[in-house]
Amino acid sequence: MLGRDRVREIRESVDDKGVDWTAKKYGLKRETVRRYCREGGGVTKESSNDDVVTTNATLAAIAECYSEKELKLLASGGLPMEYKHTPVHNFHGDVVRIGYLSDTHIGSVYTDYDYIDAAHDEFYEAGVDMVVIAGDITEGVSNRAGHVYECTEYGYDAQKEKAVELFADFDFCPLYMIDGNHDRWYIKNSGAKIVKDICDELPYAEFLGHDEGDIVLSDSVRIKLWHGEDGSSYAHSYRLQKLIESLQGGEKPSVLFAGHVHKYGHFFERNIHCISAGSIQKQSKWMRGKRLPAHTGFGVVEMEINDDGVGRFSNTFFPFYA
Repeated sequence: MLGRDRVREIRESVDDKGVDWTAKKYGLKRETVRRYCREGGGVTKESSNDDVVTTNATLAAIAECYSEKELKLLASGGLPMEYKHTPVHNFHGDVVRIGYLSDTHIGSVYTDYDYIDAAHDEFYEAGVDMVVIAGDITEGVSNRAGHVYECTEYGYDAQKEKAVELFADFDFCPLYMIDGNHDRWYIKNSGAKIVKDICDELPYAEFLGHDEGDIVLSDSVRIKLWHGEDGSSYAHSYRLQKLIESLQGGEKPSVLFAGHVHKYGHFFERNIHCISAGSIQKQSKWMRGKRLPAHTGFGVVEMEINDDGVGRFSNTFFPFYA
């Protein structure tokens, strides 16, 4: 009968080297070694010494791949990395409807004023809470040869008066505008701010700024109107993607309505709903010469806003097949 110290020594040897190695070292039968382990409450390892060496090498290789924190998580049955669950709490909130159009180019032979009337009727029928226009309200007057022959109303006074006439029936909701490069021809030529002057004639209209402007709906939702003086991109989304990339920290809106290139598209980039608003003006000869199509139409956005921002967003575009 072996003493307690020797039994403890055998159990530790089994735990470390396995049954076969221990039996050979102490000159005992395998069954005797297993019995000592059972009597002492130890765990009998049936694997050979080779198996133990391989197992130890494998565990060492695994240990090299993880940090101490990750090894503890593995040992406890957890994941080798922490997982943060972020639930979406609410898609619902206050419903806001926005009618949008851009590049009306009032005073151009390529603008059909019936299109503005059609947009008015749809906005009224939809019960929009506001209408936004993303620049180039008027055709302006340039120094381009032959431009005078492409105008139905020529000059500041004529184009301003026509714009006031066309938007006179938009009094059922606020009307927000920015100017575009065509409107700013008057600023460059004579300092006249034609879009601001149009809004001053309409008590429900507000001029938001030159080339861009913002509307605050709540602490969590802000709308930006933007025009720009750049050109079209082959992929319609690329232009707005680069614009969104250029916005600095704290400047991102929730919704962006963009004009200038006469293209329609709805894109979601960096958590911003981006609408390229199309145009009311049809394709001009200048655009045809540059092989640039015009997406003629307008749209209505319906969204639900809450404390987290825009919960849901839907957009309907109304194209004119001119």
